[in-house]
Amino acid sequence: MMEEAIRFGVLGVGRIGLFHCDRVRATRGFALVAASSRSEELRAEAGRRFGIVTYASHEELIADRSVQWLVIATTSDQHYRWAMDAIECGKNLVIEKPIAASYDEARQIYDKADAKGVKVLPHQSRRWDRDFLLVQRIIHDGLVGEAYRIESRRASYSTGWAGWGAQGMANPWRLKKEYGGGMINDWAPHLVDQVLLLAGSMPVSLNAWQGGKIWTTEVDDHFWAELVFGNGLSCRIEASNNHRIPQPRWSVVGTKGTFQVRGEQSDSWSEGELRSEFHGVPETRRFDFAGDELTDAFYPALAESLRTSDALPITREQVLSVMKVIDRIRQSAAQGGSITV
Repeated sequence: MMEEAIRFGVLGVGRIGLFHCDRVRATRGFALVAASSRSEELRAEAGRRFGIVTYASHEELIADRSVQWLVIATTSDQHYRWAMDAIECGKNLVIEKPIAASYDEARQIYDKADAKGVKVLPHQSRRWDRDFLLVQRIIHDGLVGEAYRIESRRASYSTGWAGWGAQGMANPWRLKKEYGGGMINDWAPHLVDQVLLLAGSMPVSLNAWQGGKIWTTEVDDHFWAELVFGNGLSCRIEASNNHRIPQPRWSVVGTKGTFQVRGEQSDSWSEGELRSEFHGVPETRRFDFAGDELTDAFYPALAESLRTSDALPITREQVLSVMKVIDRIRQSAAQGGSITV
């Protein structure tokens, strides 16, 4: 006997919302049944593409009792508001990153979810990216010896980043403070999540900078942070849409070797190179792992966790650790200088 599919709705079917619709529908055990948008055009597109019920207001979707899980896919400034309303109505949630604007808001979301007995996790999907999984394996297998320096960058130059969204450059929400735009909100949840997984602990201190230099002065189009861990590991995370010469996605330096990930296209990192020694003889190994920029593993991982256990693939503790570091990044960038975490 087949198990009944878990019914999903997507709140906000802009560009990322349609992406979530595609991924939910493609996941075994999930059924996409509804979506919402204030845009008549986007509602029509979602209805046409997916054959689902569409609502003109997010409130109507939240009130739909047939929907068991909601995906919050609005602009970043709206995540907290709709998450809290949806939890009040007993919905389980996938929330597009960042889960909220701050650590305190994220903690409130989880506290309310716990009180209501519902599940919540953010779409921090890049822990399944091919380049990250390869870096994780290189370090875990000791192929660079003891890794003591990790650099993780998304640094390129593209109008595609600035104009991401249903309205493109007609309303470039990533460049506007009122929508929760900026590079920290866009990339820090991924970069911090990955580095914390690699380090296995929280940093003890960090130093950060942010600025709006080319695309906007309202929010940051470039930020970096230097993180220092108690075991001697140091990490740099950096995201920028201002690098006309793209930077390597990863650089890992260890006591026995160096590993780097790069790619010819700014957002397609598919080439890995490991330089080390084998019995005193220099050795170079190359890895080709071409694939889509965004992996499709998030929703299958969620589906598997719901079938087999109560533990979600991204935990409350992991998310709150990420949000705490992001808060400290903003604090360090605002005041200048190193701060404790």
